[in-house]
Amino acid sequence: MPPVRGYLFGSRRDVAGGRAGMGITMPTRIGRDELRELTGQGAQLVEVLPADDYDWAHLPGAVNLPLKQLDATAGQLDRSRPVIVYCHDSL
Repeated sequence: MPPVRGYLFGSRRDVAGGRAGMGITMPTRIGRDELRELTGQGAQLVEVLPADDYDWAHLPGAVNLPLKQLDATAGQLDRSRPVIVYCHDSL
């Protein structure tokens, strides 16, 4: 598995103005082991690189929603499942 930096949306900390449960979900950085665990439990994996880079840099099972198009394409995701957004990192 190539090095990745990912963020989980949808199941960690909901805060708005410092109050819990108001519907704004803050991203949480996750590591490789948690990535494997969460995708094994049905989390959606989203690669935000441009389509040309996705072809060679994506993780198995990831869908490509390029960052510049994310607002327009995010509706394709299942809102009932956690979403892990990542970008390939060659460091």
